Amino acid sequence: MPAFTALRICIALFAGGVLVSCGGGGGDGDGGGPLNITSTTANDGVVGAPYSNTVTASGGRGAKTFSISGGALPAGLAMNAAGIISGTPDGPAGTASFTVEVSDSATTPATDTQALSIDIVDPLAIATPALADTTIGEDYAASIVAGGGTAPLGFTVSEGELPAGLALDADGSLTGTVSPAAITETFTIEVTDSSSPQLAESRTYTVRVGLEITTTALATAFGGVEYSDTVDVRGGLPPYQWSLVAGTLPDGFAGPDPDDGSISGTPVTNCAPSTANLTVQVVDDDAPAQDATQAGIELTVEPATLDITTAALANARINTAYDQRVVATGGVPPLEFALTVGDLPSQLSLNASNGRITGTPDTLETRAFEVTVTDSCAESSSQSLSITVDNASLGRNDAIADATDLPGNGTYSASISPSGDPNTVYDPDEDYYRVTTTATSNITLNINAEINGSPIDAVVEVLNGAGMQLNTCDAPAYDQPCFNDDEAGGNTLDSLVELRVTGATTFYIHVVDWGSAARPDLLYDLVISGVQ
Repeated sequence: MPAFTALRICIALFAGGVLVSCGGGGGDGDGGGPLNITSTTANDGVVGAPYSNTVTASGGRGAKTFSISGGALPAGLAMNAAGIISGTPDGPAGTASFTVEVSDSATTPATDTQALSIDIVDPLAIATPALADTTIGEDYAASIVAGGGTAPLGFTVSEGELPAGLALDADGSLTGTVSPAAITETFTIEVTDSSSPQLAESRTYTVRVGLEITTTALATAFGGVEYSDTVDVRGGLPPYQWSLVAGTLPDGFAGPDPDDGSISGTPVTNCAPSTANLTVQVVDDDAPAQDATQAGIELTVEPATLDITTAALANARINTAYDQRVVATGGVPPLEFALTVGDLPSQLSLNASNGRITGTPDTLETRAFEVTVTDSCAESSSQSLSITVDNASLGRNDAIADATDLPGNGTYSASISPSGDPNTVYDPDEDYYRVTTTATSNITLNINAEINGSPIDAVVEVLNGAGMQLNTCDAPAYDQPCFNDDEAGGNTLDSLVELRVTGATTFYIHVVDWGSAARPDLLYDLVISGVQ
C-alpha cells in the first residue's frame, strides 16, 4: 500500500507538467531530507588506550548503515554499522585517513561519503623521575621532560608550592635563585598536550632545601640583666628541633629551647667578661630528616655597666623628715655610695650601702654635690645632684572650704598621702588651693613630683567655687576641660594645665594622687606662673 501511494504522487506531479525524480521512491520510512554525514572530524586516539568515536549522519529514510569505503582505520580499531568506531589502538603512532560511507533504508538507498582521519599518539608521560635538591642562594635549573601526546605540551604546578625563588615555565623549565625564605617543598607538576580531547599527566616531586644554622654568635649578655636570643636556621622542613651538643652555657642560662632555639636567662655577674663557645644541632621534620650543626657559636657575658640613674632629688622641707634614694644599676654587688664632691644640706646623710639620703634638715638652703657609686670590681659611676630645703609644707587641705590661699606666682612645696593611705582608694587625700587674679591671665599650673624623684602620680584640675570643673584650658584655644593626668615630655606621673581667666577671678586648684602603692606624705611642688 505505501508503494502505491508513492506512485500516485509521482503521476500527479508529471501530469502537472513538472518532471520530478521520485528519489528512489523509498517507502521504508518518513522523508528526512538529503542523506548527509555530519561528522567532519574524529577524536584523536592513544596507543593502548580504549577508543570510541561515533560518526553521525542526518536526513535520508529509515535506518542508516555505515561502512569504510576507502582507506583504513588505525590498527586495532573497527567501525560497526551504526557508525561507532571503537577498539584499542595498537600503534604505532601516526595518522590514518579513511572514507566513511552511509546509506539509508529507502528502496533505492541514498548514500553519502566523508573523508576522515584519526591521529593516534603515544601515551603522554613525564619522563623526569626526580628533581635535584638545592641550597639557599643557589642558581637552580632543571627541566621537566615529557613525551607522547600531541605537541605543544604545557606544564603547570597543580598542587603545592615551589621553593621560594623558583618558577616553572610553560615549557617545563624550573629555574630561579633559591630565596633565603625557601624550605623543602613537595608539589605536583601537571603536563597537558594539544590533543582533542586533551591528555593530562601529573607527577609529584620533592625539592629538598639544605638545612643551615645561620647564627655564628649570639647577642652580648650583661650580668644580672634578663637575656634572650635565638639560634636561627633556614631551609629544611619545619618544624625544627634544637639541641646543645657541645660547650657549656654560662651560669644563669638555659637552652637552646628544643622547639624555638632560644637561649635565655639572667647571667651571673662577674668582674671580667667571659665567652662560651657552643655547638648547636638542629634537626628538621623531613623523612629522612636533615640535620645541621654549627660549632663555635659565641655567647659573651659582660659585666653590667654601672650607672646612677637618679637624675634629680625631691626638695626637702625644713624640720620635716626626708628620705630619698640615689638609685644605681649594673655593676657587681655589693655597691658602695659616697659623697665625693660638695656637701648635703644640714642634718642629712648618705647611707653608703644603699644610697639613701635621710635626715631632718634644719636650714633653708640649696646644696649641690656629687655622689659616686663603686662596685666590687672597682668600677665607679658619678652623678651631680642637688637638694633644696624649702619652707614647711602647706599642710593638708582636703576641701574647697579649707583651701590654702596662695598669693600668686611661685613654687610651693606640698605633700599628699597616696590614695588608700590613710584613706581608702575611693577617698584619697586631696589638696585644694585658692588663687585670685586681678586681671585677665593666661596661667600655667604645673605639678612637679616625678621630675624631683617623688613617686606621686599627680592629677590636677581647676574648679570654681561650686566645685565645677572649668572649661577654659589648653592653649591656644583655651576651650578644653581643666584636667590633666599625664604631663607631656616623659614625666607621665606629673601633670600640667594651661588656664585662661578673664578679669578678676577666684579659682581653685585641686590636686589628687592617683596611685596607691607609695608611702604617705609624698612630696610635690606646685609651680604657678602667669597670674595677673
